[in-house]
Amino acid sequence: MNIRRLALLAVCMVLALAVLLTACPASAPTVPSGDRPQDIELTILGFIVGTSFQMRADAIAEAIRLEYPDWTVTSIAPGGESKLVSKRIAGEGDFFLTPYVRQLEIEVQAPLHPEIDYEQVTAYNLVVPTAPQYIHFFALGKTGLTSIRDIVDRKYPFTVGVGPGGSRGQLEKILEYYGTSLAEAESWGAKQEIVVVTTPAGVEALQSGRIDTGISWSGLPSPAYMGVTFDLKLLPVDDPGLVEMLKAIGYYEVTIPADTYPFLTEDVPAVASTSHLAVSPDMPEDIVYYVLKAVFNHKDMLIATQADFEDQLTAEAVAASVAISQVTGIPFHPGALKFYREMGWIE
Repeated sequence: MNIRRLALLAVCMVLALAVLLTACPASAPTVPSGDRPQDIELTILGFIVGTSFQMRADAIAEAIRLEYPDWTVTSIAPGGESKLVSKRIAGEGDFFLTPYVRQLEIEVQAPLHPEIDYEQVTAYNLVVPTAPQYIHFFALGKTGLTSIRDIVDRKYPFTVGVGPGGSRGQLEKILEYYGTSLAEAESWGAKQEIVVVTTPAGVEALQSGRIDTGISWSGLPSPAYMGVTFDLKLLPVDDPGLVEMLKAIGYYEVTIPADTYPFLTEDVPAVASTSHLAVSPDMPEDIVYYVLKAVFNHKDMLIATQADFEDQLTAEAVAASVAISQVTGIPFHPGALKFYREMGWIE
């Protein structure tokens, strides 16, 4: 009887173990702690407090801290694009989130830093896609504007909120497509105010009427606009020629669903680019490898923090980003490629 009971117990234990192993999802490669770098200090640069960029930077930093308690990982909100660029040039950050397409960044920032070879000094490798960055072109309802072309056709004397760097450069490109410029628009009475419109300061500038239009990038939803109910519109980016021009520098077509913001009543065609966690090409391979291991081991926490992560932290999104990088010429870091190959996501 004792032998039969022991045999039955052994069979039950084997079956239970098999069920547990089957239920466990695929995870990042497991490596003994003694084989990984110890006592590492890292800084991750975000953007502005309260933006989706900064929330993602903070979440990634927390994932690394949870995975490696002996590492010191700090996430910093530089306070805007110019401060982010300054810190990158000075080497004050190890990882950062790419704010917009690289070609536009170089066009906008290189003339502002003639003392350096901007493209070389700020070169980076990609690590992991983090979120689509949707162009948001806002207009107050009282303007009566229904499209971007409408601004030019009516020679509308807008007061636009733009950041001093990429968003202003993007607006210039859009106006150029329609045969005009910010300088020419000023002759109609147009003005500009320096404000990042996807921040609480941008919401206040629109709600107060200090600006009546604005352009910037954000993940979906832009946190600052989730409770906005005043009369506001998102102008569609759907002119075929404009869309093709933007796609040529790294954007792709998307839709902002009507239920994204309280003030929307219908889906809005738009364009977006993918923001990546990026790093200097000089960063050691093992650091990047273990950062990715932490990111994917704490994927659920990241998604709970920022829903955009859910569609990006997948084998399909990674493989697509790696393929696109071969076209754009911005490579993935060797440590990232090693991780993805071990996961079986790329060849």
